[in-house]
Amino acid sequence: MTRKIGKGVEANGPVRGRAQTGRPVTYDPRSGQNWRTGVVIVPDMAEKAIKAAGSTGLSFAGLVNELIKRMPVDENGRPAWADELNQQEALPLTG
Repeated sequence: MTRKIGKGVEANGPVRGRAQTGRPVTYDPRSGQNWRTGVVIVPDMAEKAIKAAGSTGLSFAGLVNELIKRMPVDENGRPAWADELNQQEALPLTG
């Protein structure tokens, strides 16, 4: 299956890292159960995560939990960095 990272959609499916329409999260945190999820980590980010987890003595899950705990969010739960995902690059000026 062909997939890519970035904007747009390949012929064989959605772009990795973007929310999939029609597949809402079904986990209920009020259940008190841990959430087991499968994620796809691209090689560069995997290398960074493995080094970060190893250097802190955490597992990958421990690292992700700690990052989420420390992630600043607004009153709606939106991460402080989320607006950066949709910014368009400025066009070069000619003249």
